Amino acid sequence: MPDTPSPAPHPERAVIGFFLYVTSIFAFGIYVLWAYLPNDWFEQIGLTYYPHKYWSIAIAVLVLTLLIGIVLGNCLMNSFSVPTLNSMTLIHDQHTRKTKHDESSDADAIPPVEDLDLSFVNQVLYSSDTN
Repeated sequence: MPDTPSPAPHPERAVIGFFLYVTSIFAFGIYVLWAYLPNDWFEQIGLTYYPHKYWSIAIAVLVLTLLIGIVLGNCLMNSFSVPTLNSMTLIHDQHTRKTKHDESSDADAIPPVEDLDLSFVNQVLYSSDTN
């Protein structure tokens, strides 16, 4: 069997995921401390060089704007990549699985996955024959 990529967990992924989780919690904790503690407290513990408190709000706004932009951009990209309903590529494209009838196959077997022809679908859906 060929070696295909799998989303199944591997030990390397688990270690990296745990490291990213702990790092993000630690970074968020430092961010919250920096945003809410007064400047005098930082000077008492010996920290004299730190960003202005303005950046605590600016970073939060930037992150929120980026997240909203990513979600909207993804929605727009998906909606622009879908062909219109009257496009011929919705009927046949390079991924179409044509019907291959094999007379030697078992009649009770489940047929293979295939795309149905549009004329057959219309005949089944819109035919006035009631047999």
